[in-house]
Amino acid sequence: MQFVTTPEQNYILSVLKVTKVMRRAQAVALLNKLGGGDAGDAADRCLGQLLHIRKIAWLTDDLLTLPLLQKMPVDEDMLAAMDVMLDLTAIKIHVLSASMVPYKLCFMSEQKNGYGRYAVAVVIPGSEAMVSAALLDFERDGRTVIFLLSELSQEKRIKTLLPHFFAIPDCGKYRYFSGGV
Repeated sequence: MQFVTTPEQNYILSVLKVTKVMRRAQAVALLNKLGGGDAGDAADRCLGQLLHIRKIAWLTDDLLTLPLLQKMPVDEDMLAAMDVMLDLTAIKIHVLSASMVPYKLCFMSEQKNGYGRYAVAVVIPGSEAMVSAALLDFERDGRTVIFLLSELSQEKRIKTLLPHFFAIPDCGKYRYFSGGV
Protein backbone atom coordinates (compact mmCIF):
# COMPACT_ATOMS: atom_id res chain seq x y z
CA MET A 1 0.00 0.00 0.00
CA GLN A 2 1.33 3.42 -1.00
CA PHE A 3 0.98 6.25 1.53
CA VAL A 4 0.80 9.89 0.51
CA THR A 5 2.81 12.25 2.65
CA THR A 6 1.84 15.85 3.35
CA PRO A 7 3.97 18.84 2.29
CA GLU A 8 5.00 19.28 5.95
CA GLN A 9 6.07 15.63 6.18
CA ASN A 10 8.01 15.95 2.93
CA TYR A 11 9.74 19.04 4.32
CA ILE A 12 10.80 17.22 7.49
CA LEU A 13 11.97 14.22 5.42
CA SER A 14 13.95 16.44 3.02
CA VAL A 15 15.86 17.96 5.92
CA LEU A 16 16.33 14.58 7.62
CA LYS A 17 17.73 13.02 4.42
CA VAL A 18 20.57 15.54 4.54
CA THR A 19 21.15 15.78 8.29
CA LYS A 20 20.55 12.06 9.05
CA VAL A 21 19.42 12.86 12.60
CA MET A 22 17.09 15.38 14.22
CA ARG A 23 15.71 16.17 17.63
CA ARG A 24 11.95 16.31 18.07
CA ALA A 25 12.33 19.98 19.10
CA GLN A 26 14.15 20.68 15.83
CA ALA A 27 11.30 19.14 13.83
CA VAL A 28 8.83 21.28 15.79
CA ALA A 29 10.94 24.40 15.13
CA LEU A 30 11.08 23.64 11.39
CA LEU A 31 7.29 23.35 11.26
CA ASN A 32 6.80 26.42 13.50
CA LYS A 33 8.81 28.54 11.09
CA LEU A 34 6.99 27.08 8.11
CA GLY A 35 3.54 27.71 9.55
CA GLY A 36 4.30 30.79 11.58
CA GLY A 37 2.71 29.45 14.75
CA ASP A 38 2.80 26.81 17.47
CA ALA A 39 3.22 23.50 15.65
CA GLY A 40 3.88 21.26 18.66
CA ASP A 41 0.77 19.08 18.35
CA ALA A 42 0.86 19.16 14.55
CA ALA A 43 4.52 18.10 14.61
CA ASP A 44 3.70 15.18 16.91
CA ARG A 45 0.96 14.04 14.52
CA CYS A 46 3.27 14.53 11.53
CA LEU A 47 6.07 12.52 13.17
CA GLY A 48 3.64 9.87 14.41
CA GLN A 49 2.33 9.33 10.90
CA LEU A 50 5.86 9.18 9.47
CA LEU A 51 6.75 6.59 12.11
CA HIS A 52 3.62 4.59 11.30
CA ILE A 53 4.46 4.43 7.59
CA ARG A 54 8.10 3.64 8.45
CA LYS A 55 9.62 6.77 6.94
CA ILE A 56 11.35 7.64 10.24
CA ALA A 57 12.58 5.76 13.28
CA TRP A 58 13.09 6.95 16.84
CA LEU A 59 16.57 6.46 18.28
CA THR A 60 15.50 7.75 21.69
CA ASP A 61 12.42 9.54 23.00
CA ASP A 62 13.87 12.74 21.52
CA LEU A 63 16.02 11.73 18.50
CA LEU A 64 14.78 10.56 15.14
CA THR A 65 16.45 9.31 12.00
CA LEU A 66 15.72 7.44 8.80
CA PRO A 67 15.02 3.71 9.32
CA LEU A 68 18.12 2.60 7.41
CA LEU A 69 20.35 4.70 9.69
CA GLN A 70 19.18 3.38 13.06
CA LYS A 71 22.49 1.62 13.75
CA MET A 72 24.65 4.65 12.95
CA PRO A 73 26.13 6.71 15.81
CA VAL A 74 24.46 10.04 16.53
CA ASP A 75 26.29 12.98 14.96
CA GLU A 76 26.26 15.56 17.78
CA ASP A 77 28.03 18.10 15.56
CA MET A 78 25.19 17.86 13.04
CA LEU A 79 22.63 18.41 15.78
CA ALA A 80 24.56 21.52 16.86
CA ALA A 81 24.81 22.75 13.25
CA MET A 82 21.04 22.28 12.92
CA ASP A 83 20.48 24.39 16.03
CA VAL A 84 22.51 27.18 14.44
CA MET A 85 20.60 26.75 11.17
CA LEU A 86 17.30 27.09 12.99
CA ASP A 87 18.53 30.20 14.79
CA LEU A 88 19.34 31.79 11.42
CA THR A 89 16.17 30.78 9.59
CA ALA A 90 13.07 32.93 9.81
CA ILE A 91 10.72 31.00 7.53
CA LYS A 92 11.99 28.00 5.55
CA ILE A 93 15.11 26.15 4.45
CA HIS A 94 15.23 26.17 0.64
CA VAL A 95 18.58 24.51 -0.09
CA LEU A 96 20.46 22.24 2.28
CA SER A 97 23.66 20.23 1.93
CA ALA A 98 26.08 18.51 4.29
CA SER A 99 29.68 17.34 4.43
CA MET A 100 31.35 19.93 2.22
CA VAL A 101 34.65 20.21 4.12
CA PRO A 102 35.23 22.36 6.14
CA TYR A 103 31.49 22.94 6.46
CA LYS A 104 29.21 20.66 8.42
CA LEU A 105 26.03 22.15 6.98
CA CYS A 106 25.33 24.64 4.17
CA PHE A 107 21.93 26.17 3.61
CA MET A 108 19.90 28.90 2.00
CA SER A 109 17.08 30.09 4.19
CA GLU A 110 14.13 32.33 3.59
CA GLN A 111 14.21 35.43 5.75
CA LYS A 112 11.58 38.11 6.20
CA ASN A 113 13.55 40.40 3.90
CA GLY A 114 14.85 37.89 1.33
CA TYR A 115 17.22 34.95 1.47
CA GLY A 116 20.40 34.21 3.35
CA ARG A 117 23.19 31.81 2.40
CA TYR A 118 25.10 30.31 5.30
CA ALA A 119 27.60 27.61 6.14
CA VAL A 120 28.24 26.16 9.59
CA ALA A 121 31.78 25.03 10.37
CA VAL A 122 32.28 23.07 13.58
CA VAL A 123 35.75 23.96 14.82
CA ILE A 124 37.40 21.40 17.09
CA PRO A 125 40.07 22.95 19.34
CA GLY A 126 43.42 22.66 17.60
CA SER A 127 41.93 22.50 14.07
CA GLU A 128 41.60 26.27 13.56
CA ALA A 129 44.52 26.53 11.10
CA MET A 130 43.22 23.61 9.01
CA VAL A 131 39.72 25.11 8.89
CA SER A 132 41.15 28.51 7.90
CA ALA A 133 43.20 26.92 5.10
CA ALA A 134 40.22 24.92 3.80
CA LEU A 135 38.18 28.13 3.54
CA LEU A 136 40.49 29.54 0.86
CA ASP A 137 38.55 27.53 -1.75
CA PHE A 138 35.29 29.27 -0.77
CA GLU A 139 36.32 32.94 -0.73
CA ARG A 140 33.80 34.00 -3.38
CA ASP A 141 30.86 31.70 -2.79
CA GLY A 142 28.62 34.34 -1.18
CA ARG A 143 27.98 32.49 2.07
CA THR A 144 28.25 33.84 5.57
CA VAL A 145 30.18 31.37 7.71
CA ILE A 146 29.14 30.56 11.25
CA PHE A 147 32.04 29.05 13.18
CA LEU A 148 30.72 26.84 15.95
CA LEU A 149 33.40 27.02 18.63
CA SER A 150 33.93 25.15 21.88
CA GLU A 151 35.56 28.15 23.52
CA LEU A 152 35.83 31.81 22.60
CA SER A 153 39.66 31.75 22.60
CA GLN A 154 39.51 29.78 19.31
CA GLU A 155 38.26 32.94 17.58
CA LYS A 156 41.76 34.45 17.48
CA ARG A 157 43.18 31.47 15.58
CA ILE A 158 40.67 31.53 12.70
CA LYS A 159 41.68 33.58 9.66
CA THR A 160 39.31 34.24 6.77
CA LEU A 161 38.20 36.99 4.42
CA LEU A 162 34.67 35.58 4.32
CA PRO A 163 31.86 37.31 6.21
CA HIS A 164 31.54 35.34 9.41
CA PHE A 165 30.22 35.02 12.93
CA PHE A 166 31.19 32.89 15.87
CA ALA A 167 28.75 30.78 17.88
CA ILE A 168 29.46 29.54 21.40
CA PRO A 169 27.21 27.10 23.31
CA ASP A 170 25.63 28.74 26.34
CA CYS A 171 23.12 26.91 28.57
CA GLY A 172 21.47 24.92 25.75
CA LYS A 173 21.44 27.85 23.29
CA TYR A 174 24.10 29.70 21.32
CA ARG A 175 25.60 33.14 21.75
CA TYR A 176 26.70 34.78 18.50
CA PHE A 177 29.61 37.17 18.02
CA SER A 178 30.44 39.19 14.93
CA GLY A 179 33.60 38.07 13.20
CA GLY A 180 33.83 40.75 10.58
CA VAL A 181 34.19 41.35 6.84
